Amino acid sequence: MKNLTHISKWSLLAVITLLTACTEDEGPVTDESQSNQITNVSYSADIQPIFTARCVACHDEFHPTGLNLKSATSYGLLVNVVTKGYSPNVRIKPFSKDASVLLHKIKDDGLFGGKMPRIGDPLTSFEIKKIEKWIELGALNN
Repeated sequence: MKNLTHISKWSLLAVITLLTACTEDEGPVTDESQSNQITNVSYSADIQPIFTARCVACHDEFHPTGLNLKSATSYGLLVNVVTKGYSPNVRIKPFSKDASVLLHKIKDDGLFGGKMPRIGDPLTSFEIKKIEKWIELGALNN
């Protein structure tokens, strides 16, 4: 009888441990869950840092297309500027992500040549969503 009580205690402890361990894990915060929370985007705080980290290694003052994405010049060379090789399309069309060549290139959908960046990893879905939201909100220089 003593062994049965001892086994019952261990069985009860095992069941309780399993029940508390088997709760649903919400998992790590992902790009997708973060992208659904994007409501306001600042060019200087959100967009330019993406260009600085991911694009300026190639897109500097010596780039053959003239697209210098360094912070001092990038905005003026992006918004409503006709894209070399894809005229009359513009690099960034405020309020229209579908008419923005840069967005098509970073999404690598094939509509306007090869993917960007050409070297290194593609932008994350969260970075792309930030750029999309910025365009949807009017591509402001804020």
